[in-house]
Amino acid sequence: MTRLYYPLSSLWPDYLRAGIGLSISAGLQLFASPQSVIFVVLTGLSLLFAWLAASTAWRQQIEIELDPAGIVQTSRWRSGWRRVVPWSDIASVSLRYFSTRRDRSQGWWQLTIRGHGGLVRVDSGLTGFPSLVRLALAAADRNGVATSETTRANAVQIGMHAFPPEERL
Repeated sequence: MTRLYYPLSSLWPDYLRAGIGLSISAGLQLFASPQSVIFVVLTGLSLLFAWLAASTAWRQQIEIELDPAGIVQTSRWRSGWRRVVPWSDIASVSLRYFSTRRDRSQGWWQLTIRGHGGLVRVDSGLTGFPSLVRLALAAADRNGVATSETTRANAVQIGMHAFPPEERL
């Protein structure tokens, strides 16, 4: 069994953004009149940055277990919380790239695996992300699940040449 997780080294930029944004917006709220439009906008920004911090903390406590039977997503905070997607039940696999620059030089990958047991969605900050992509696409191929042209092209972008488009149609 292999365990994958989000290391702090991949999450600290999000924690930093959330902390700075929340500090600035909440700090400016102290100087705004509670009945003003500016106060409402700053409240919205504070909530947005608090949500970013909470979602980053959620990702930090997620663990993905890979075993011969399938993918198991668990939580370190909530004992008993599990999402299980057996390899044989994979119904769709999607690999998308989200760019943070116009020239697409920086960004992150997101893998979505759907099965009858649920949905597992992870991003490229996860340790062992390429191996999970490889295993999910291989399982989809074994199950006869068609993947989109975008997913196949993205798989080639991250170095997966084992699944050329002509073999997956």
